[in-house]
Amino acid sequence: MNEAPFLIDQNGDWYYQKSKITRHSMVKLFSTILVRDENNTFHLRTPVEDVLVKVIDAPYIIKEMHLKHKDNFSYIYFKTNVDYEFMLCKNNPIWLEQKYNSNELLPYVLVKKGLIAKLSRTIYYQLVDLLVVKKIKNISHYGICSGKDFFIFDEPSLREEYLNLDYNFE
Repeated sequence: MNEAPFLIDQNGDWYYQKSKITRHSMVKLFSTILVRDENNTFHLRTPVEDVLVKVIDAPYIIKEMHLKHKDNFSYIYFKTNVDYEFMLCKNNPIWLEQKYNSNELLPYVLVKKGLIAKLSRTIYYQLVDLLVVKKIKNISHYGICSGKDFFIFDEPSLREEYLNLDYNFE
């Protein structure tokens, strides 16, 4: 297979033939046609074109977070580096992955079917301020609440558990 002309690096920066794409509007446009296939390859796909994209870690980075309060619940909303905004919920879960060759845990969230985002360090620290303890089957877990959903934040998971979820995305 040919080398992918597009690359998304570990910081969420996009490149075309090794040149950084600096126009944010172009990156946003490309991101709307980005898909992940079952064989874990990424593509920019339209009805007439299919271009391979190499993704180093995650195609998106969470750059902003805010809370909305409704009916005695707080809901966490994220915004990606391509200005896609969504609510943290069971359809868009968050989890921690163990970094390769390290005990460090990195947070990821499912953005839409097969596509994930890594949280920026700033957003990760903001989430840590929201940690709560909840007992599940007589075991206390640190986690994050968004609405009625609770996400465990004290043990690693595998991204494969989240990539092929059959949720109804907007």
